[in-house]
Amino acid sequence: MQAALDDGVPLMEIQFPPAGLESVEGDAEGNAENNLTVQHLRGICTQFERNKTAATTRVFFPDPIEMFLARTGAAPSPDGVRPPEPSQTRAMFADYPGPLDYLEAPTIFSVSGLDKLLGKHVSVAERVPSTDTAFVVAYPSANVSELGCTREIYEGERALKKANASVKQRPVVVVNAELERTRSNYYPPFWNAGEMGPLREFAREFEGIYFIHNFKGSNPAVLFRCYPGPWQVLRRRRRDDSLELVHTQADYPGIQKVALDILPRHP
Repeated sequence: MQAALDDGVPLMEIQFPPAGLESVEGDAEGNAENNLTVQHLRGICTQFERNKTAATTRVFFPDPIEMFLARTGAAPSPDGVRPPEPSQTRAMFADYPGPLDYLEAPTIFSVSGLDKLLGKHVSVAERVPSTDTAFVVAYPSANVSELGCTREIYEGERALKKANASVKQRPVVVVNAELERTRSNYYPPFWNAGEMGPLREFAREFEGIYFIHNFKGSNPAVLFRCYPGPWQVLRRRRRDDSLELVHTQADYPGIQKVALDILPRHP
């Protein structure tokens, strides 16, 4: 991540399977995946502590409850029995020296879009102080609104840059945003078309700085990238538990292309 920060990459994507290096999204229950992502996210954010910018790096969670749980953890159930280990919510950000925030506090107005129609919507970009130096957004993937709020942060930065060319644009880092859903045809074209068009273009602007996507089956594989290196497709060879590099390219190939084009050529 530091290499991308040094290069001034404005939009960074970190995507990995939270349940394990050979797992895929969905292998663990949704809340468990979020909890595991938060644990890894705390490790990712130590880089801002190392480069002395943590105090001004704002970490966003999807909503106030998620932010609260990251800061304080969850108490045991009334009978005193804790949930299984992967489902436990730990106070991973209790010692984080920077500001914690949330994308939106869902209300009937925000969920229905009435806040925008009535002119009551407050952009996330309007809430952040000028003293912040970077933004990290945790798993904005549950609904389109979360990614829309993330886009507001970026659009706010673009507006500031346009108004004053000398202003340094602050980077936005998303972690496990599952952007492939948005930049591909996962959502049908008629579904919320007015909002999906801009969001699809927004998702395609991200630079994958650390990316792991596993392909399961009898002949498994993985799409991997660590910035600034190339994108790599590797076959998992079960006979000796090894990884064989079968394809590289400079730009992001897309999950569908890897599955339907690249992997069939490299059995």
